[in-house]
Amino acid sequence: RREAETQMALNKVMKDVDNADSKEIAYKSCFTKEKIGIGGIIPNPLNFLPEPTYAMENWKKDTEFARQFFNGVNPVMIEVANDPLRQLPKSMINHFGEKKLKELAEKNQLLFVSYDDLADLNVNPHQSFPLPMNNESANREPAPQDHPKYFYAPIVTFIYDYGTNELDVLGIQLERTDDARVYTKNTSGENEWLFVKCQVANADSSMHQWVSHLGKTHLAMEPHIIAIYNTLRQA
Repeated sequence: RREAETQMALNKVMKDVDNADSKEIAYKSCFTKEKIGIGGIIPNPLNFLPEPTYAMENWKKDTEFARQFFNGVNPVMIEVANDPLRQLPKSMINHFGEKKLKELAEKNQLLFVSYDDLADLNVNPHQSFPLPMNNESANREPAPQDHPKYFYAPIVTFIYDYGTNELDVLGIQLERTDDARVYTKNTSGENEWLFVKCQVANADSSMHQWVSHLGKTHLAMEPHIIAIYNTLRQA
């Protein structure tokens, strides 16, 4: 019975997604309702995928973005900047000043993430999506497959506020040159700042999936675990 009820709920979700008038409505339709019935007063016994209200309301906030580096899926990248003049790039030091960075470091308030492994990746000379999905040309035909896609290797600095017990973004650098621009919330447009944070999230996801998940988990540890399970005597 439970399986049949769950399947009915899934069918309802898929129908709502297919009939959605926009991508935003389709996204919201993926989640089950907390309350059902006329007026929405009856608790839904099949609320197996509730709407992530907190994430949807706070995902644009810098403090929530920064919190993910402690509490997100990839909390192994962030480091304390004990020696910012050695650990941070020249452009970041020039932007914020040696004095400020040293003071933050001495108070253990300065942290950073540097995606150094991604800096060696070259421009990827093909589209991100299959050919039929690249309708970018003026005549709505598939765009040429030679549009380069760039892999950024960001460097992010954070400041920790002991008063609020929160981590916040100090600055973000996308490129690896001595004169690279350092983006901050106060010096960037709203959409520009959001774009820069999205590039960081993309880099973080790449490192997590390819290195921590695939590399260290499946390719490095999994063969040993399977071998131990298949070879050693079970208790």
